[in-house]
Amino acid sequence: MTERKAVSYIGVYLWRRERFGMVFTLLFSVYLGFIISTTVDALLDSSEEVPKWLNVMADWIYLMMFPTFGMVMNKAAWGMWRDDFYSKRLAHWRSMPIPAASIVKARMLQSAIMLPVIGTVFMVLQYAVAPHLRESVSPLQWIENGIVWACYGLVLIAVYVWLELGFSGKWYCIYYFGIMFLMAVVSIVLTWQGIYLFQEVLGIILRGYGGVLIAGMAIAAGAALWLSHRMTINRIRARSMPL
Repeated sequence: MTERKAVSYIGVYLWRRERFGMVFTLLFSVYLGFIISTTVDALLDSSEEVPKWLNVMADWIYLMMFPTFGMVMNKAAWGMWRDDFYSKRLAHWRSMPIPAASIVKARMLQSAIMLPVIGTVFMVLQYAVAPHLRESVSPLQWIENGIVWACYGLVLIAVYVWLELGFSGKWYCIYYFGIMFLMAVVSIVLTWQGIYLFQEVLGIILRGYGGVLIAGMAIAAGAALWLSHRMTINRIRARSMPL
């Protein structure tokens, strides 16, 4: 099977099997957008002093949750610890045989399409709901902010794809919850040191350096995806597959 046919086959398969999971991810982004919009609005309201835990919350949601907009939320994903459906599916694809490179490319394309689309809904919802955000940030600046976080999301997606295709479901869950805990620690420590990541990124954009920041994050995202692509292919080839 050629690489193009293999990627097309997997793409159609993922859409047919996981489209409802993609819709659920979209609904989750809507819920999260409503939740964080009040937090963002409070952070940008200069007339009131806000508790520091709101900064922790905003930073953690952007650091941990934004990348999940490129991931499917369905029964198979939630049952990875118990069932390890993804490893079984990978073994089936490899037996067809579908090249490892095609599997990785199709999976990355899925996230590369989902993340900008669902991330846009998340960002637009905040801008529509939060009046102080609209007063402080122009639509173009908010778009730049969204692009920066989308690039960051792709960096973490590169890690998740490597874990999803390269390890068993149990190890994936262990690493995922480890990353979740790490992001919480990072958010707390930065806030404790007076560094508010969400506001710092927005501040750079408001000072007119959005283009530079986007360029840097885009390079980081491209490098992360390229490295993950190579590492995941090698990891798949080295794995022992379940029957």
